[in-house]
Parts: sequence; C-alpha cells; structure tokens
Amino acid sequence: MHTLWFREHNRVATELSALNPHWDGDTVYQEARKIVGAELQHITYSHWLPKVLGDPGTRMLRDYRGYNPNVNAGIINSFATAAFRFGHILINPILYRLNDTLGEISKGHLPFNKALFSPSRIIKEGGIDPVLRGLFGVAAKWRAPSYLLSLELTQRLFSEAYSAAVDSAATIIQRGRDHGIPPYVDFRVFCNLTSVKNFEDLQNEIKDSEIRQKLRKFWYENPGVFTPAQLTQLKQASLGRVLCDNGDSIQQVQADVFVKAEYPQDYLSCSEIPKVDLRVWQDCCADCRSRGQFRAVTQESQKKRSAQYNYPDEKDMELSHLRSRQQDKIYVGEDARNVTVLEKTKFSQDFSTFAAEIQETITALREQINKLEARLRQAGCTDVKGVPRKAEERWMKEDCTHCVCESGQVTCVVEICAPAPCASPELVKGMCCPVCRDRGMPTDSPEKR
Repeated sequence: MHTLWFREHNRVATELSALNPHWDGDTVYQEARKIVGAELQHITYSHWLPKVLGDPGTRMLRDYRGYNPNVNAGIINSFATAAFRFGHILINPILYRLNDTLGEISKGHLPFNKALFSPSRIIKEGGIDPVLRGLFGVAAKWRAPSYLLSLELTQRLFSEAYSAAVDSAATIIQRGRDHGIPPYVDFRVFCNLTSVKNFEDLQNEIKDSEIRQKLRKFWYENPGVFTPAQLTQLKQASLGRVLCDNGDSIQQVQADVFVKAEYPQDYLSCSEIPKVDLRVWQDCCADCRSRGQFRAVTQESQKKRSAQYNYPDEKDMELSHLRSRQQDKIYVGEDARNVTVLEKTKFSQDFSTFAAEIQETITALREQINKLEARLRQAGCTDVKGVPRKAEERWMKEDCTHCVCESGQVTCVVEICAPAPCASPELVKGMCCPVCRDRGMPTDSPEKR
C-alpha cells in the first residue's frame, strides 16, 4: 500500500504537470499532495470506516459538517493500545498472492511470518499486484471469540546511516499519537497554564495568524480547500481506481474493494471504475500551452515564497526570464496588429482543443453511467454458498444473521441481543436471542421472551 500511494502521488503530479506546464515543481508537488491526502480522507471515511463501524457506528459518525471546536479529536490510550488492535485479529495467517484471474501464482502463497522483512519477494516474485489482489480478492480472516529542536535533530538525524535523514520531532509527535497521550489543551491545564477554547486563545503561543488558520482547515471538504468542481471530482475517488492506476498491471477489480466479490461475474474492468478528472485543476489562460515557462500560480501558492526567502541569484534568473519573454513578444512581428491576430488564432485553437477534450470526457462519463445502470438493473446476486438470490430478497443465514440482496451485493447483519429480563434465560431453536419462560409455558414454546 505504501508503494501504491507513492505511485498515486507521482501519477497525479505527472498529470498536473502536463495540464499546467507553467507550474513550478513546488506547486505541482503541493497540489498533488493535497489531492492524494483528500483521496485518502474520502476513501477512509466514506468507504472503509462504514465497514468497520457498521450502520449504527456510521450513523453516530454522521456526515462532515465543518470544524467543531467542541469535539475532542484526541486518541485515548485505551483505544490506541486496546480497541484499535482489533485489526490484528483480521490478519490472515497466509499472505495470498493471486494472478489476474484470482488464481494462485506459480510461486504460491506465503505463511505470514515468511513474508515479513522480505522485500526481495516483491522484486523477484511478481511485483505488488499479486499481494494487492490477495488483499482485495480474499476475505479477511473470520473473527473468533477468543522545542524547537536543532536542525541536527530535525534534518540530519541518522543521515550517515540512511540515504534520507530522520526528523526526530516528527517521530516524537507520531509516538505521542500512537500512545494516545492527553491532548495539548489538557497538558496546558495540568501545567497551570491558561485553558484554551479556540485557536485565537493560542495567539500568544502561535503568533502567526496564518498558521492558526491552517490548523482550522486540514479537512478536504472545508470551503476554500478545493473548488466545488474539484471537490465533486475528488468524491469520484475509490481505492479500486487507485489500484487500477498504480498497480503493475491490474485490469479488473470489484466495484467496492472493501467487500469480497465473486470472480468474474462481480468484477469490473478498470475502464468502468470512475476516476478523478484532474483537468478541473488546469489553469485557464490564453497561451499557457505555448508559454510553459510563465509562472501563473494559485493565490495560496503565491504566498509560499516571499522575496526575502529567494536566493539572490534566483531573483536575477527570474528577471532574466522576464526580459527574455518580453523580447520574444517584441520580435513576433513589427506590426502590433499581427501580434493580436496571432494571439487570437492561438487562443481559438487552444479553445477548440479544450472543447474537444471536454466532449470526450462527457462521452466517456455517459458510457460509464450506462454500464453502471445496466449492472444495477441485473436482477439478483449469489450468496456465499452459491445460492442465487433475487433483488431485495431477505433471508436468515443463521439464527442471528439477517441477509439481503441489494444492487447486486449481499449484505448480512448480525442481530445483537438485549440483556434478558430474567435470571435464567433459555435458548430456543429457531430464535437468536435467549428467552424468559413463564412457569406455565411449555418447554417447546418460543412465544414469550
């Protein structure tokens, strides 16, 4: 997954650079970083967490409604060290490695302990795709009961041992998160400092108002982080699409890779999986395509560098580039009217190309919608035992497990029993929850609870 998301960042950065050749490297990097961060947030909260929390937990989580200063976002130690370890019990003892038809690769599957600290297996035994397919193509294991620091520390730590230095401050912060230590505001009270209720209460400690503002908006759905069109595209993101775009050669995935699906009937071609259209991040200017060196950047990225932080020779270089471009404009022609005609012609050509690209996108989206609608119209689905089920059909898988066939997917919910209102409840065949019997009630009657 680490490799997959590195590739996704580079894929987005490459496409953004092609769409905006006038962007400098820092702008491309920061925008790609922001997009990938939003994709991760969207996938985690919209696709993964509902599977973990179930319907009741998802309803408690609710949709994002903006920053709420009354919500404690800290991690309590009991959660970090206990509850969140639930993921360990879902790890398969076997690391499944599957080919493009979801069969076992020639090198076979691996016992989990043989897979740890063995990166050479990825290089020599098929790349990342077999492992990724094993993650989305095989169900999870069934749950059984059972200061301001010196630059030496932040930029050069371990630099002699590793090709990239370690940031000690970042490591300390992450360790604090791992152990769920009390949040900063609680430590202020513990240390007899003033309590804080909002970010403005921190203006003596965090004097830069821009930094305080940044702390308010890390979330991708906050106003001003992305345009409405960009936000609409980001909500097309799915882990399936990331797998298609960044795997070695993955051609098929299920519509929701967090749900086990039957192959091949419940798998989709990657061409059918919606994708984030990065053209809505393209700057609109008449001659950006022909004058790739011109640095037109967003307002936020313009703030990143002020003149006092530029290297002296870098400012000279920029002036040199500007003079060069001025000369280019002067020598286009002696008659200024010719220049105007040239610019209008170029704009017309660029707009025609842009319009054609938009039409292609609309056509492709229409095809995707048609395919998805056709798929949803297909009646029924198949349960884990291979039994065909009709659309909207409901059945009992076990005494306490209710299943339903919806939109081609089987969803099962386990009933949770309330505490019995008697000292000695009994289990009755055909019923999920223990019942309390009346004294005169026959032993085989399930009517009273």
